[in-house]
Amino acid sequence: MAISPDTMREKIKAVSIVQATPLNADGSLDIVGLRANTQFLIDKCKGRRFVLVPTGSTGEAYALSDAERIKVIETVIDTVAGALPVVAGTAEAGTEQTIALSQAAEKAGADGVQVVLPYYHVPSEEGLARHFLRIADGLHIGVMIYNNPAVSKLWMPPHVMARCAEHPNIVADKENTAEVTLFKATREAVDPDKMTVVCGLGDLQFAYVAALGCPGFVSWTANFAPELSLALLEAADACDFRRVREIIGRTGRLYEFAGVCAQHRGHDPWVLPGFTAGHIYVGILKAVLEVMGLAGGPVRGPGDDLTDAEKSQLRGILKDIALLD
Repeated sequence: MAISPDTMREKIKAVSIVQATPLNADGSLDIVGLRANTQFLIDKCKGRRFVLVPTGSTGEAYALSDAERIKVIETVIDTVAGALPVVAGTAEAGTEQTIALSQAAEKAGADGVQVVLPYYHVPSEEGLARHFLRIADGLHIGVMIYNNPAVSKLWMPPHVMARCAEHPNIVADKENTAEVTLFKATREAVDPDKMTVVCGLGDLQFAYVAALGCPGFVSWTANFAPELSLALLEAADACDFRRVREIIGRTGRLYEFAGVCAQHRGHDPWVLPGFTAGHIYVGILKAVLEVMGLAGGPVRGPGDDLTDAEKSQLRGILKDIALLD
């Protein structure tokens, strides 16, 4: 049975692992690999402060058909069997389509849904609020707003976020602004008893907002090193910022490597400043999973796989930061 929205609000104060979607060499879903990857995370994370998030940006949801997304969500939920909360990425560009996919995820047993801001046409503030309120009206599980300007071309301002937080089913914000002051403004605008605001930009950005009392973050590196992400969260909880710097000194190497890989591919055509590595981190993630004996496979277009030279360099980094013998 799915957890309640109120319970999700508390459970999301954790490391949310944005799962990769493993693919076979021909580009089809690797369901066997997905089960194995998920079981690996269950074995490492059960009973600890973790949430699984399949079919989000890291899971290449934009490149999956709706049928594939539901298959991935169903597979993760079936494998988890209640051992960890599952919050499924269900965003579409249109409201009706998002409601339908979110309801399908609820039917599959998801504990909540993660919904990025509607992309392509930028809505009015009223349209933006209406989008999420209608989605929440159509569900009995919790909704996490994915406030991600990098993929949606807009950012939900704090007063609109606060309005959405009044809905009993809208219980979390995956806040992806790279501006610490804007992150702080959103946290201060919402009632913490109604909405949990977590860092959406990963381990490195969490190190900057941890001092604000951020209670959780989303991590792609936790797909293969969940203990390191949990150690970061626990260090921040204890206000042990010496330990925070130590951990980021390791995982930060992967973010730096992403920047190098992005430069190899030419100018990053982001409209917004502050995001320099683009989508290449998914290629890095899938390469790491393969190196560690888990399932990765190719990245679907228009994303990039790593070159052989980059994979060799990546192996060296993983050894340097003690994630590979």
